Amino acid sequence: MAPAAPPLPEHFDEELLDKHFEYTYENGEFWVKNHERIVYAIHGGPMNGRRNYQTAYYQRVRPNIWLISWQEETGTTVSLCLDIDQKRITTFMSFSHGHWERNEEAKGYKRENLEKWRELALDKPEPRERVPLPEQANIDKIYQGRGTLEDIDMSWETD
Repeated sequence: MAPAAPPLPEHFDEELLDKHFEYTYENGEFWVKNHERIVYAIHGGPMNGRRNYQTAYYQRVRPNIWLISWQEETGTTVSLCLDIDQKRITTFMSFSHGHWERNEEAKGYKRENLEKWRELALDKPEPRERVPLPEQANIDKIYQGRGTLEDIDMSWETD
């Protein structure tokens, strides 16, 4: 059974709701659909071509600084620190072996590839043998709305 929806964080609506961020570290973008979901696309690097949405957990560190975390269906864990005022993103990703080694299979759109992506979490070696990837990025644009990212239905599975 999925955990209960997280509570709406204080100041979420004024600082994050419906904001779209385009950033540069191999180029990517994400949209904060609401306090339960994040939608993203990767446009460069080893995960180029991945388009996904996840159940996300938002924690406000202080005004305009947010920690956003989620678990991918591939077994990968992502934590992203968003500094809106400084236009900076700091991420720490812990890729499952399958997601990293078979990254070509982790590309495309989730609605078309969910079962295949779930299989990547099961790859050997053991799940504890992960590929850590810390990165930083500059935010190039911040605007309202989803831009060219696909809208999602809240009833769709995320993991």
